[in-house]
Amino acid sequence: MIQRKQTLFLLVAFICYALCLFFPIATIASKVMGGDSMLYNLGVVSGDQGIVFSATCLPLFILLAVSAVLSLVAIFLYKNRKAQANLCSISVLFTILWYVDYILMALGIVGVPEVDGKVDISFAACLPLVSVILVLMARKGINDDEKLVRAADRIR
Repeated sequence: MIQRKQTLFLLVAFICYALCLFFPIATIASKVMGGDSMLYNLGVVSGDQGIVFSATCLPLFILLAVSAVLSLVAIFLYKNRKAQANLCSISVLFTILWYVDYILMALGIVGVPEVDGKVDISFAACLPLVSVILVLMARKGINDDEKLVRAADRIR
């Protein structure tokens, strides 16, 4: 049934993923003269250069986009609860990998070559964490439904 609470959790998680794709995830304070740059999942926007697509930001975009698509696809797999739960787990895995890449970028281990400076975390970086919590809540609801169906089959 598509009107289950898991559907709402997955829909809100998808919305959080989509918002994170379009909002800046960090601000980079430049070491040299110039304005601050905004780091997005797909590239860097700086005041003097404009939009610069970055190959180091591309994994961030791909991981988050795949997580968003998996959450959206999981909504429509309500008839196959096992596959739905598996997609939720895979979505959480991709989001954790997104955070690993983001932390490496924020610590300067994987730097953004277009700009050099101090990285400040933005609010949008918290949205994937909210999505992970919602996807895990949806997965728990899916597993509870599966247990309920097995118990009903056992009573017959």
